[in-house]
Amino acid sequence: MASFEERIYQLGSEALAEQERQVAEVRSRGSTLLAAGAVIASLLANPVFHGGHPSSVAETLATVVGLLGAGSLLVFVVLLLRPYELAFSVNAPATYRALWEKEILEQPMVDLALADAFEEQREENTKAVRRLMWFLGLALAALVVETTGLAAAAALAS
Repeated sequence: MASFEERIYQLGSEALAEQERQVAEVRSRGSTLLAAGAVIASLLANPVFHGGHPSSVAETLATVVGLLGAGSLLVFVVLLLRPYELAFSVNAPATYRALWEKEILEQPMVDLALADAFEEQREENTKAVRRLMWFLGLALAALVVETTGLAAAAALAS
């Protein structure tokens, strides 16, 4: 059975790994959203822009809303996929030096110090992870706006 200190170390390591999985999952959705936006735009472009359409104020407004949604989707997916300074491990040599300088050389203090280092790294990543989640939410909203606007414009044009 794991001691208290070993369990704390394990929990810290698992929390950091879970955060890494969460970031990977959020980022993987970006390309799917972009593809969905492209499919929607390609399916609705012909009805929206054929035969002199958009021709009325309502059609034009719906088209503009749809195009703004498409543009916003692209921007938010790019923000979601751009590189961020995230780390999901602890720098082993630096950690060893820090433990040596603090004369933390024996258990259980080593496990507790490493658990603290994992938690510190997780906290440093938290702001960027929240930002990624925000961009994912905005990209989803932009996809809805694109779909609604272009579908309304297509319906008005028919």
